[in-house]
Amino acid sequence: EAHIISVELEDLKNKAMMNPENLYAYVESRITDDEMYYILLDEIQMLDEFEDVLNGFLRKPNVDIYVTGSNAKFLSKDIITEFRGRGFEVKMHPLSFSEFMSAYPGTIQAGFNEYMMYGGLPQILTYKNEEQKIEKDREKYNAELISMVEKN
Repeated sequence: EAHIISVELEDLKNKAMMNPENLYAYVESRITDDEMYYILLDEIQMLDEFEDVLNGFLRKPNVDIYVTGSNAKFLSKDIITEFRGRGFEVKMHPLSFSEFMSAYPGTIQAGFNEYMMYGGLPQILTYKNEEQKIEKDREKYNAELISMVEKN
C-alpha cells in the first residue's frame, strides 16, 4: 500500500496538484526506495502539461503509471502518438442501464431514477447514500469550473 501513489485531480482538495511542478514534486517525495511504485492519476486532463509530467515518470525504472481522463480536451489530444510504444489506451464507456441494474441492489424504478440522475458511471454504485453522490457531483463540477476559469 505504501507503494501506491494516488491523486484525484478533480478533487478540490488537490487543487495544488494541478500545477505540474507540485504534482511531480509530491510524487517524487513519495518514492523512497527501489521497489516498484504504482502511480494512479485520476482526470489527468486537469493538469497543464501532463505530457511532460508523464514523460518524466516514464524515465523512472521503478514506476508504473495509470491515468484516467474523461473530457473532450483530453480526447482531442493525440495521446497514442505522444506515448507510442510506452503505453496503451483503454476506452471506457458508462454502464448501460442493463449493466447498471445487474449491480444495483434496489428496484428497477429506483435504479432507473438513480441512473437518470447520476448517469451510468460505475463509481455511483459504490456510494452508500445520497449525500455522498451529491458531494461527489459537486466536487467534480467545482473542479471543472475552476479549471475552466483559470485557463481563460
